[in-house]
Amino acid sequence: MHRIRQAMVVVLFTCLAILASSSYALAFDTTPGIEECSGAFVMDSQGNTLYDFNGYEEMPPASITKIMTAMVALDSGIDLDEQIAFIETGFQEDAQLAGYAEGDTPTMRELLMATLVYSGNDAALNVAYAVAGSEDAFADLMNAKAAELGMEHTHFSNPHGLEQDGHYSCAADLCVMGRYALENYPFIRDAVHTRYITVYPKGQKVTLESTDDLMGNYDGLLGIKTGNTESGASFLGAARRNHVTVYSCALCCDTKDGRFSDTRAMLDWGFSLYEARTLARKDVVMRTSPWSDGFWLRCPVGANRDVTGSVFCEGKVTYTTSKLRPSILVSPHDTCGTTVWNQEGRHVESVTYTAKQPARARAWNPLILPAVSN
Repeated sequence: MHRIRQAMVVVLFTCLAILASSSYALAFDTTPGIEECSGAFVMDSQGNTLYDFNGYEEMPPASITKIMTAMVALDSGIDLDEQIAFIETGFQEDAQLAGYAEGDTPTMRELLMATLVYSGNDAALNVAYAVAGSEDAFADLMNAKAAELGMEHTHFSNPHGLEQDGHYSCAADLCVMGRYALENYPFIRDAVHTRYITVYPKGQKVTLESTDDLMGNYDGLLGIKTGNTESGASFLGAARRNHVTVYSCALCCDTKDGRFSDTRAMLDWGFSLYEARTLARKDVVMRTSPWSDGFWLRCPVGANRDVTGSVFCEGKVTYTTSKLRPSILVSPHDTCGTTVWNQEGRHVESVTYTAKQPARARAWNPLILPAVSN
């Protein structure tokens, strides 16, 4: 019965966590001071909408596309150290190219780094050929992944992002994609925070610099990808400060510098909404419960970790707690309860309470009788 009741607690916690993780659109008295972008979107780490300016209007995603290219390539399971026979392909005269030529044999790792860091269109296209055999087949994989992520206003026609009929996305969808990429792909997370890479097109050692001008110039920046087409300059951004992660997307800005200034404005504004608050401490004993191996001793019960939540500076934080009755026997490490914190409909944090070793347990040995005083 004891174990069954513990299982019930865990099931209840899971249900609460699922309900609390739904995303919400939140309203604030201020807005970020953007100046150039045609579409803008700001999202928090829980997927809640903080700001939306034409966020669902379909526009060219430009080279932000390459984040999806990398995800699909990594999903394929292809060996990153496999050498790829580079296929000569033609691009428009002003296209960003890493400089590879037919006969080169870069590794998939090198091609992906050239794709993500330098935004090489030739590298991205040859990633597609290596994974799917053709550009169209790879685009099908990209669109399947977009559908999986719920990107309802997105359709990909190529792996590089050069403007093409049927190739579009929106700022909201791209924020969803960026958040998913940083949370689930360590390769991408590291690549989009890399300043320089070394590649070997045509057998020559070449150093390529990241196209992200905010790197090293914005506190807490995580990346993630620039874009530039005939329709304007774009940037999908993310940054983390004081336990708060904010994602932003600026689409079709008038200038390349404008995409970064608008991103800076959106991220600064996003961070201004939050403060870090201590919600639970591992060293605090919440209560005690009788020890299953010796009812005369009691196990201290407390949070299994320190919990700091990112909460809005204004607004009430609520919580839901589920826990075992104090009279139930427990063993060290047993789950004794959970708490989920929410604010304005968004999930803030959660914690599990566990039983710890009784203070006197280490000294007790059932094979040694206690001393009897005369």
